[in-house]
Amino acid sequence: MKCKLFISLVAMCFAINVSAQEQKDFNRAFVGVQGGVMRAYNGVDIDRKWGPMAAFNIGYNFTPVFGLRLQANGSKWTADLPNGGEYKSKAGNIDLDMLFNLSNVFFPNRNNFVNVIAVAGAPFNIVVPHAWVDNYAYKTSKGTDRWNTAWKVGAQLDFNIARHWSFNVEGGTNYIRQKNDDLDDHNKWWPYAMAGITYKFGYKKAKKVEPVVEVVEEPAPVVKPEPKPEPKPEPKPEPKPEPKPVVKEPAKIGQNIFFDLGKSNIRPEQEANIDKIAEFAKQNPETKLYLVGYADKETGTASVNDKLSKERAESVKAALVKRGVNESRISTEWKGDTIQPFANNDDNRVVIVVGEKR
Repeated sequence: MKCKLFISLVAMCFAINVSAQEQKDFNRAFVGVQGGVMRAYNGVDIDRKWGPMAAFNIGYNFTPVFGLRLQANGSKWTADLPNGGEYKSKAGNIDLDMLFNLSNVFFPNRNNFVNVIAVAGAPFNIVVPHAWVDNYAYKTSKGTDRWNTAWKVGAQLDFNIARHWSFNVEGGTNYIRQKNDDLDDHNKWWPYAMAGITYKFGYKKAKKVEPVVEVVEEPAPVVKPEPKPEPKPEPKPEPKPEPKPVVKEPAKIGQNIFFDLGKSNIRPEQEANIDKIAEFAKQNPETKLYLVGYADKETGTASVNDKLSKERAESVKAALVKRGVNESRISTEWKGDTIQPFANNDDNRVVIVVGEKR
């Protein structure tokens, strides 16, 4: 009955969330490890102690809100008995947990550094051995190893410390009942607290389209010559007026140099754009080049992005100087992630170059 109810809840949550709109890039599959402590509370007079606990997780996020996790964990604990004996137990669990990302429910369009995740699951528990140990007679009561079903509730704080890595703190409790051959061990509540790290394998994201800024040179206006005056009866005709000179617009160029995530070195495919800017500077010696560096807002911190945007602008400047452009003609500036010139987040890893006479 418990298994049917749990499977029904999983199916219902999946049906609700599988049609959710894609709010942002999110991790799909993940693996992780955790370590912490667990303690067993029951209805008999045994004061169990907090014991060590370890867990290994694999899982999959179907939407930014809903995911499933398969967890294998183990723990052990001891208790001192009134007669001087000792109670020892080891337990192993295989848990199927549902994960609900509450941060993505309330803040769907943000890159959340901290995610609050609700956990609900159904552990399958085996205890080996489960024994009373008499320290004086050196005897152990006979126990039975068996599988037990349980319920689990908890919560997790998941901190995104890098694009594929996160640190988490989790707490919760299991409700379970066990039996052995000698007595009923009325275990009811097993609270636990753990911390760990998770590696997230990939993102689902839209195909990147790199924008290209095209510079269209407007034709210079041509001044038509004035019409010839009518001849007069004087012996000498009036001289013909000379046409006015053609006015040319100053030359301009605009070019975007894009960078990889967390990098300031120029990508090989961007070298042709650097050559184009250098050639323009050579053909138009009266112009100056203005370089502005940027970083995307969804990765890194403000201080890291400020430094990275500066390094990108200086990298483009160095490449132009290497191609023979006088350093005094190049002006650099950087904005960090305070300004995002493009709607696509990844396109903001860029240096925008403008060449003109000011």
